Amino acid sequence: MAGVEDLKSMWLSLKAHVDQLAGERRQYLDFFEQSQEAYVVTDAQGTILHVNGAAVDVLQRRRRDLAGQPIAAMVALERRTEFRSRLRRVCAREPGAPRSFTTVLEAPELRTEVTVTLRAIERDGAVTGLCWLLRAVQ
Repeated sequence: MAGVEDLKSMWLSLKAHVDQLAGERRQYLDFFEQSQEAYVVTDAQGTILHVNGAAVDVLQRRRRDLAGQPIAAMVALERRTEFRSRLRRVCAREPGAPRSFTTVLEAPELRTEVTVTLRAIERDGAVTGLCWLLRAVQ
């Protein structure tokens, strides 16, 4: 019976740990969503995975229309080549690749100049995603 009791104890300990992680994840998501700063999380190619409410305001699009879209598609046409070049350099982890730059976002009836600050999300030495901080230039 000691084996069953040991397994039960390990199961309860594991469940407590999973519950703690779930609570921390909820706390992170609440912080992300309630932030006054506009954050976008993309994969390494720039496809939008998550946006917070402030980013929805800056991007001037409905949240449901953003997920799965390339962030470059929101950049003014005349700035896209430069934008994609910067994205490639950051993902390639080039020394001196700009982590902060200014570009122009376009919505159907609005152009907004923004400062973009990028942070690479790395796993096992490879860039797996990007965290974008967007600030409208006043």
